[in-house]
Amino acid sequence: MYKDIQKIGLIGFGSVGKQLYNTLLENGYARSGIYIFADDVEINEEKNFFRFNDFKLEKFKEIHFIPTLGYLSKNLRLTILDYLINNKYNIFTFIHPTAFVSKNAKIGKGVIIYPLCNIDQGVTIDDGTIILNSSIVAHDTYIGKCCYLAPGVCLSGFIKIEDLCFVGTAAILANNITVGKNSTIAMGTCLTKDINEDSFVIGNPFKHKNNITLY
Repeated sequence: MYKDIQKIGLIGFGSVGKQLYNTLLENGYARSGIYIFADDVEINEEKNFFRFNDFKLEKFKEIHFIPTLGYLSKNLRLTILDYLINNKYNIFTFIHPTAFVSKNAKIGKGVIIYPLCNIDQGVTIDDGTIILNSSIVAHDTYIGKCCYLAPGVCLSGFIKIEDLCFVGTAAILANNITVGKNSTIAMGTCLTKDINEDSFVIGNPFKHKNNITLY
């Protein structure tokens, strides 16, 4: 998919950036066509490694960019994505060929959907969200901007997840609930009721916490 795009720029090269970089190579993208923008790598223009903010330079305007910052930098990911959109940059979206995405689903800009995910009909995934391996998003569910779903998440139907939320590995969310903006749902949690923005929940049955540290 998207093989006609010759130049892809990854903004950030932590675990998400490295994972997507290797995934692109495994799916036939040319190494010479992938550009890395990060401050924690050795700068080498011959290998397409540049400083983090160099993506703003005019000479790179033809590249299709995607912010590849992880869940600990989701606010920065949203800031960069807004910058790209407002300045009319090309934005890359990646859907792994083994993922199923309904023709009736709506996928935003800069979204990453990893292997074996199932995105059902009527689903909307907004800009910048990352959905990791084997996650299920059932019908008529909305996921906001720059959310992060860890592997094996199961979202039932008619769920609304607002912007900047984190959903941990193997979490299960019941039908017809709303997850408030910037909330954290820990791994293995079974969420059965609405939660307000900035919530932290964990467990089965789920319990509210003052904070949950993510590593």
